Amino acid sequence: MPESTPARITLSPADRAWSEVTQTGEHTYRIRLEGSFGPSWIASLCAELADRQISIDRAHAMRTINQTWIAELNVVALSGADDPLEVPYVELAEAGAPDASDPLKLTSYRIEETTAHGGALNLTVEADDSLGLLGSLLSQLAMLFLFPVEMHIETRGGRAYDTFWLGTVGATSPGARIRDSLDRVLARARRD
Repeated sequence: MPESTPARITLSPADRAWSEVTQTGEHTYRIRLEGSFGPSWIASLCAELADRQISIDRAHAMRTINQTWIAELNVVALSGADDPLEVPYVELAEAGAPDASDPLKLTSYRIEETTAHGGALNLTVEADDSLGLLGSLLSQLAMLFLFPVEMHIETRGGRAYDTFWLGTVGATSPGARIRDSLDRVLARARRD
């Protein structure tokens, strides 16, 4: 890799979002995004990256007080991956909710109600890391009308340790019925 690789910055057509990608190692990249995205933007982006053989190693994303998003993803380009410097991240984030039919396999999960973000469900999951895991989980959450308002993604030793603060469209606090539905979906995904 050259000593200094310049970052590639892309603005959305309406200039309401931007992305920046920087190569950080032979197969590793840092992607930064900021802008106004719809509620399922991160599910769409994660699923699209998996389709392009780009694995998310770590990430942090958060909706700000003015309802825009800031996100930083550290990714690994797997064998056969699209060139991460050429991927249209903003367009992928705006592509809409992906199909949630991929099977979800979790080792464990925990759901707690929290006052963070004006009232949210705090979901912590652990699973064997696999390409597409995050996109599948976020897509299934979107089917329940639950969307992250903040998330921390961490991969260590082939294991995914992910934490989400989930809200509903309009930033209302999820009720008991939504929490119960989430619990049923995740219980089916839990490996014994």
